[in-house]
Amino acid sequence: MTGAEYIVEFLRQRGSKNFFLVQGGACAFIIDAIGRNKEVDYFCFNHEQSTAMAADACWRVNKTVGVTVATSGPGATNLITGIACSYFDSIPSIHITGQVNKSESSEFIGANVRQTGFQETKIVEMVKPITKYAVQVNSIDELKKELIKAYNIAISHRMGPVLIDVPMNIQKEEAGDVIEYFAEQDRSIASEIDGFALTKKQVQAFLTDAKRPMVLFGAGIGLSGAEAQVMRFIEQHQLPFVSSWNGISFFDHDSAGYCGQIGVYGNRGANFILQNCDALLVLGSRLDNRQRSGNSKSFASDAKVLVVDVDVEELKKYRSESNFSAIALDLSNFSKVFGGIEVAKFDAAWLPYVEEMKVKYFGKEVSTYAEKNNTLSPYLAVKKLNSIMENDAVVIGDTGATVCWVYQSFHRTKQNLFTSGGNSPMGYALPAAIGAKITDHSKQVICMIGDGGFQMNIQELQTVVQNKLDIKIVVFNNAGYGIIKQFQDSYFDSRYFATGEGYGVPDFEKIAYSYGIDYIKITDVNQLTKETFSKSSAVLIDLIIDTNTLIEPKLEMGRPIHDQFPYISDVDFKSANRFVNYKRLR
Repeated sequence: MTGAEYIVEFLRQRGSKNFFLVQGGACAFIIDAIGRNKEVDYFCFNHEQSTAMAADACWRVNKTVGVTVATSGPGATNLITGIACSYFDSIPSIHITGQVNKSESSEFIGANVRQTGFQETKIVEMVKPITKYAVQVNSIDELKKELIKAYNIAISHRMGPVLIDVPMNIQKEEAGDVIEYFAEQDRSIASEIDGFALTKKQVQAFLTDAKRPMVLFGAGIGLSGAEAQVMRFIEQHQLPFVSSWNGISFFDHDSAGYCGQIGVYGNRGANFILQNCDALLVLGSRLDNRQRSGNSKSFASDAKVLVVDVDVEELKKYRSESNFSAIALDLSNFSKVFGGIEVAKFDAAWLPYVEEMKVKYFGKEVSTYAEKNNTLSPYLAVKKLNSIMENDAVVIGDTGATVCWVYQSFHRTKQNLFTSGGNSPMGYALPAAIGAKITDHSKQVICMIGDGGFQMNIQELQTVVQNKLDIKIVVFNNAGYGIIKQFQDSYFDSRYFATGEGYGVPDFEKIAYSYGIDYIKITDVNQLTKETFSKSSAVLIDLIIDTNTLIEPKLEMGRPIHDQFPYISDVDFKSANRFVNYKRLR
């Protein structure tokens, strides 16, 4: 085998049989090797950014490591946004970039010039901050060793993307006929790392005196495969629990203890319950500022908080917070630490309060603007879409107002709902939907995206058509950047510079027609029926939403998560925060 053929066969034998790519001079030998290998397939995208976003979706769908191939220079740099999606959400993916021959490189000539070979770019140095590992190989032996090392790093511990940069001369060089195997590293890590040790006895102590306990269900639970262990623990002890956005795809929302998703755009009742608990167990969540708010000191300020995370660096954030403690643990070992743990008898008023908040707020998100103006409500649209899709559908949310509307009102039973939570780039959902459909053709795949995000990667409609993918693309068309417009309402006297003013939307019906895709215009949620999703081909569903439709509820700057806009009355605020005497900002 050549080096190029070795790369392809190595990845094939590890289950990565679909390669997402854009052709280019420096990666042509690798793509030729892919094309000649009858056991794999390749899919041509129209922008390298989209290949990385599609690769990100593979692990989220069926735990296959997604793979991209790109050429040097602009091809490689175009991957960066998609790589960042995988890095921040702990998704393993492998990115193979071609590079100029070593004899053409600046290192070879021994001069610190900007560029020697055509399109020579130091991609390894560029992506190191957003990959778990990035390396350029300099020989066939290095290629073999680095493939094993990079792959193992991607799928171990806190997972993430890796990049291997392969000069053209190594792609062409003879590599032998034997693929080298390796033993997968033990995913577990010690429970005592860098001073963050909590024994089982200490975990018990954390819960012994808890009268108003709550669990925060993070994505790390699902990424480690521990969702069944955690749910058994929650159900055994009848613990109320809330979720991060990236966590909500790993359990049934009909679970008795589930109270909703929390944070800046979280469910109002879920936020109230969290802020009134006295012991918060955080499992597999990094508690970013979309959960805690910019005013992080106000988060669960009256509670003791125990954070369990695989990444010790994440735990270091809490050293200065007196009410926080931490344990380093791969949650796949959850039962080894939490099995046999007993929970104290609750405050008699706690569970009735939790139930009251659920009845009042859970699943009750509405658009007051749509109600007043008789326009299409995005919340009702999501709920209707939720009810007519297949039970095991794969649903990808994009970003901005659209992903807020989707995540605030989507009720999961068995569907796989995900988004790029950490990087959250406009345009993610369409290529991710393509990656999801290619990874599992048996699943109904639905892309939920705003008009702004759709235009970021609209060229991938050709990828949909080229591969005959029956993806349903739902465009939440409010003719503007809704989430930023709402920010401009609060802080810029509604000056919609570059969100409404100066920004435009094409005729999506004509766009769909030009690609040969069916188009449906929706102005009333009752127009959404099962037949909307019944076509065996791609469909563009254009939801016409008034440009002034808001995200509700939403936190404004400086406020704690239990005081969201639209603001409730002082009486309701006091009642909802009855266990803690929170003072309201004015």
